[in-house]
Amino acid sequence: MSSNNNTSISLAILQLQSAFRYPTLVLGFILLIGGVLGNILNIIVFIKTGNYKNNTCSLYMFVRTFLDLYVLLTGLTTRILTTGFQTDFTLMNRIWCKTRLGFTDINGESTYTLICLQAIDAFMCSSPSVAVRQKSNIRIALYLIIATLYFWSIHEIPYFIFQDLVIVGSTPMCITTNTVYAQYRIYVSGLGIITITPITVLFIFGFLTVQHMKTIAVTRTLSSLTRQTISMALFQIVAVLVFNGPNAASLIYQVITTNVTKDSYRLTVEQSITSFIATYSYGPYASSFYCYCLSKKFRNQLVVSLKEVVGNVHANQVYPNNQQSGTRT
Repeated sequence: MSSNNNTSISLAILQLQSAFRYPTLVLGFILLIGGVLGNILNIIVFIKTGNYKNNTCSLYMFVRTFLDLYVLLTGLTTRILTTGFQTDFTLMNRIWCKTRLGFTDINGESTYTLICLQAIDAFMCSSPSVAVRQKSNIRIALYLIIATLYFWSIHEIPYFIFQDLVIVGSTPMCITTNTVYAQYRIYVSGLGIITITPITVLFIFGFLTVQHMKTIAVTRTLSSLTRQTISMALFQIVAVLVFNGPNAASLIYQVITTNVTKDSYRLTVEQSITSFIATYSYGPYASSFYCYCLSKKFRNQLVVSLKEVVGNVHANQVYPNNQQSGTRT
């Protein structure tokens, strides 16, 4: 009787894993292809328009585009291989085990920091106070971007030291060898830095910016470029909240149920849901272009930029000389 129960449980686990595997794989490919294409188009538009040279919000968006591309190509691609095709290179190569997530986290944490700075900048640009609006300038933004990259690079140094490829029994595992740092990664880095802090900052400053934009006097004093970047920043804030909310709930649940005894079926259910949510949480890195496209002015800039790119390609093409010499009479 017990053997029949074990067989039915094993069958149910396999069916559950298959049920979650394919949606996770499809979602991963959608985010990867759509995100890479969208970020490339972002780069084209920002370079062609040159708004990032004069507008702080545009500068944050421009730098973030490159960070998002790295996260998608390095983080999401390898995640698709691991969850969809059971090919985990961190279990095959020690250097990749020690560096893959560290470099991905540097770019991911920098992205969320720049999104928060973008939200704060939108708040300052829409402020009724002229003095507050003047605090938004390119020089300070450049310093903040450099400081952000340096800070998160230093922050991830312990990861490169403590993360290692070890053999447990006969099974290779890429794990954090220091227990204290492993707890720090879960509670501080994963739960605090990546989820709760960005959600809180974006919600507060997004709400305050919307309140500012409701004031007609403030809206009239803003340039068209500033109004455009503020609306683009607000759309991006909504996307981050939508994509990051489930990840925050998942991490909080994992922390709460750490010491709870779970059977194999419940573990499988939780692992399958967590894997799907982990893939879904790559949404902020893939959605920026589509959020910006909600702005009519950005769509117009996109069309003009693509026409310029296509026109330059045609202008630079070399055509063969097919002229034929005729007979003189």
